[in-house]
Amino acid sequence: MAGGLLPWVGGCANTAQGFDAQSNVLTVPQGALQGRVDNGIHSFKRIPYAANPYVPERAYAAPQPAPSWSGLRDATRFGPMPPQPSRGAPQTMVGEPDDLCLNIWTPSMDAAAKLPVMVWIPGGAYIRVDASEPWYDGSAFARDGVVLVSINYRVGAHGFLVLPDAPSNRGILDQIAALQWVRDHIAHFGGDASRVTVFGQSAGASSVAALLGAPAARGLFAQAALQSPAQGYLTLAQAARVTPAFAQALGVSATRDAFARIGLKTLIDASIKLDAAAADARVWSELAYTKILQPVIDGVQMRQPPAAQLAAGASKDVPILIGSNDEEFKLYLVPGGAIDRIPEPAVAGMVATLKLPPEMPAVYRVGRPNATPGEVFSAINSDYVFRNAAQAQALAHAKAGGAPTYAYQFGWRSPQFGGRLGAAHVLDVPFVFDTLRTPPALGFVGPAAPQELATRMHAAWVAFAKTGKPGWQAYDDAGRTVMRFDTVSTTVREGGERERALWSSVVY
Repeated sequence: MAGGLLPWVGGCANTAQGFDAQSNVLTVPQGALQGRVDNGIHSFKRIPYAANPYVPERAYAAPQPAPSWSGLRDATRFGPMPPQPSRGAPQTMVGEPDDLCLNIWTPSMDAAAKLPVMVWIPGGAYIRVDASEPWYDGSAFARDGVVLVSINYRVGAHGFLVLPDAPSNRGILDQIAALQWVRDHIAHFGGDASRVTVFGQSAGASSVAALLGAPAARGLFAQAALQSPAQGYLTLAQAARVTPAFAQALGVSATRDAFARIGLKTLIDASIKLDAAAADARVWSELAYTKILQPVIDGVQMRQPPAAQLAAGASKDVPILIGSNDEEFKLYLVPGGAIDRIPEPAVAGMVATLKLPPEMPAVYRVGRPNATPGEVFSAINSDYVFRNAAQAQALAHAKAGGAPTYAYQFGWRSPQFGGRLGAAHVLDVPFVFDTLRTPPALGFVGPAAPQELATRMHAAWVAFAKTGKPGWQAYDDAGRTVMRFDTVSTTVREGGERERALWSSVVY
């Protein structure tokens, strides 16, 4: 694949035909885009950056150039989400096959403006992604002088199933293709291609971690921000357990050609069943506590685990902003009440399966003397999946020297679900985007969420995009200074030393 790079790269960076302010029509090399303007913010949605990858001839291949179009393309509305399982039960396929698209919000269409650019990679556990979610609206960033780009990419088997005759990490390759498109075209939207910050949350943040070490992504962004990066990768040995299971479930051989002939609904139905089956630790061992479809250390674009890549100096010249939420895993356990149905043996079983120190539950109870088994299970998983990854990557980047590392903790506890949701996973997103009053934000943070906190967090991300500094002291091994975002936000020394010492066997 030699990186699987798109062949048009570098060919049309300055060939836009111009912008008609009266009609809000922008003509770029691919064709004419009909955008819209609201309160001085220009937006252009559903802009193709790569061709439809779900047709058989392009399925499971590296991304290919998006086609040009004739006439005026409607860029006033979002496109469909990529094919993926629905949320809730019963699960089925949602989304539609389409070109891979991105969305742009900008305060200026003047190429001379040279505004900083932020490229948002949404999360979704590598099985879902939807850049049209209302709390990802980029208007506040554009209002404050930043060009905001959000992208969709392939998820599930199309994005991350390892096949012997197909490039791996196709979802990551899609993200690289989007960054290439931004490099070549963002000037038409007032952006400066040399001032790109790539950022994401959850699987989006883990994607950023992969991009920091990907050779093909080198030079496509100047800064990176990672919100709750997960312990998000598989080894080739682990991936080799997943692929045959998929092939067996579908009754086909484990080849690109065989999978390309499988209908999307059939594929996603099989994915739903296999994902549920993979929760059985007796069969899937440690994979029961992660996702069976996610980036793989393939020796090409992902050569080492994320923290190891950073420790070896990957992207040491790239400033990073990174952190996690205090009670990440409660997102998965509180809304459905599962946190109250977890027995004590399940906690010990998880610790044993992951080959963690048997005293871990007792250590976690020291600071939580009244915790239920479900709450201990949640605390351990919050660290295993999210906080440890953020801490390990922050420390590795800081120790490598070079550009600064800035760390944060999100501690504001939501009053939703009787106050039990706490500082759960994803709660930081509407504060960073300053979209507290949008669905689904209201369902997670409630109607009285503090606007002052959103103003402060959003301003920190804007400052980082503009200056490379979010407004607090850089992180290092000696001081371990982090910004703690809460009703009252302040810098503190990173805590949890006793618990962190128990995780030395886990590679992040």
